[in-house]
Amino acid sequence: MSPQLSLSTRQLSETASLGPRNGVWSVYVHFPWCLKRCAYCDFATSVAIEIPRQAYLASVIKELEIRTAQLQPAPIATVFFGGGTPSLWGAAAVSQILHWLDRWGGLAADAEITLEANPGAAEVGDLQAYAHAGINRVSAGIQSLNAERLRWLDRVHDADQARATIERLAAMVGSGALRSASCDLIFGVPGQSLAELQADVDTVLATGIPHLSAYSLTVEPNTPLAQRVARQQVPAPDEELSATMLEALPAMVASAGLQRYEVSNFARAQHRSRHNWAYWTGAHYLAVGVGAHGFVPQDGSCGMRYGNRRSASAYMRALQGSRLAQEFTETIGPIEHYTELVMTGLRLAAGVNLHTLDQYAGAGAADRLRSSAAKTGLLGVELIETNGFMAVSPQAVLHLDRIVRAVA
Repeated sequence: MSPQLSLSTRQLSETASLGPRNGVWSVYVHFPWCLKRCAYCDFATSVAIEIPRQAYLASVIKELEIRTAQLQPAPIATVFFGGGTPSLWGAAAVSQILHWLDRWGGLAADAEITLEANPGAAEVGDLQAYAHAGINRVSAGIQSLNAERLRWLDRVHDADQARATIERLAAMVGSGALRSASCDLIFGVPGQSLAELQADVDTVLATGIPHLSAYSLTVEPNTPLAQRVARQQVPAPDEELSATMLEALPAMVASAGLQRYEVSNFARAQHRSRHNWAYWTGAHYLAVGVGAHGFVPQDGSCGMRYGNRRSASAYMRALQGSRLAQEFTETIGPIEHYTELVMTGLRLAAGVNLHTLDQYAGAGAADRLRSSAAKTGLLGVELIETNGFMAVSPQAVLHLDRIVRAVA
């Protein structure tokens, strides 16, 4: 790190005043480029022949400097490099960002540091280099092990590359090179059967991978998939089959020792995503990069939510001029925060922590949830209160959206 950069960091920290909840930070870093854009993706991503890796790194570090100027340094519990395909960035860039964060707040000794990687964009040597740079958890975008399904989704990798990535990650976890690893699967893809999903799950978990995320295919507006469905070039996902698959997933993963802890996430003990848990439970987190959304402390409110512009060129131009590239900011008051905490908390198997709900959204928030659950006839039926938590019953997970609308 240059002397000028470290001096700037110290000077900015001298005026900091706003600290995070629970005394620790989570940090999200977005890398927007991919080798190819998938048909279903509506994330802030783009495809570039030449990726401006160094210019983007300088912009991200400049954003960190600006955003942390009014924030209190505190230990950093989790860091998540997402995208896009951040495994295209290079281990040196990741190392520099982690070094900057360590100098600012200090990486906690047990910090969870995750990198998203895609088969075909993360070779064996790359994964080793990232581990040496400080990455201790990798989340791989497998999506399917079926060649036809991968083509339908416009994935850049093939089934053999997917299997090789899974096996390599499992070996790295087994050797201690990584603390944990996760694989993403998509279900509800037209042509996919329940048996095929079971086979994919079995193949992934047979390697010893300790975490699985499984998401239902959604047709997002303004995506190539949405256009193909509208033109009747491809069928829309079968919602009934998707619901059947979602309901079947806990049993599919049980024999490998994984349990559902969030609607779409399954893990062995000690392998839950701590970074995502911070999002779901109302923690403050810093987010930097193209299209990144953060939630930071703000005097007189529950916090400020912000989002960056989705154009990489506009983002870098702004930061080169020492200006934030914000698309929006929003002050979150108790009413808005109540809704957010209930929406995310009810997705957790544990449910909404009622003490935390009162603490974050104001005294009486837990009673409001109880009252709403009782008035709608959900309390004791689809919403169960146990030991200070309000949770959706396992049998009612398929009706989560309706339940959330009723009480949030």
